[in-house]
Amino acid sequence: MGKRIGKFGLVNYVDHPTNKDYRVFNFNTKREADLFESKLTEKNIWFERDEEDHEDAKVYLFAVLDREFGKAQDENFMVSAETRKNIIPNGFLRYFLILFVLGIVTFAVIGYVKSQG
Repeated sequence: MGKRIGKFGLVNYVDHPTNKDYRVFNFNTKREADLFESKLTEKNIWFERDEEDHEDAKVYLFAVLDREFGKAQDENFMVSAETRKNIIPNGFLRYFLILFVLGIVTFAVIGYVKSQG
């Protein structure tokens, strides 16, 4: 997804700076931008696309009407889901961490039950 913008940096969209009838989504890669564009086109959501250089990197911008923001946000989530990377890329380590946490929780529950009896 695009560079996190907004008040707390949690989202990749913001109100349009000059026209409050629009929301602006941004993406850092052409792949994400093209995927978002195809999803908007597929859902018949009107948009304007632009590219901007920001800190030696290209940012892809999409202005969407505020009344269509909910549908555009759904597509934004789908782009995020399709392009995100795993926090722990190694499969073995991912499953080891899950099993380790489950083991700790199991020991905590056993310890609690034994302390009650």
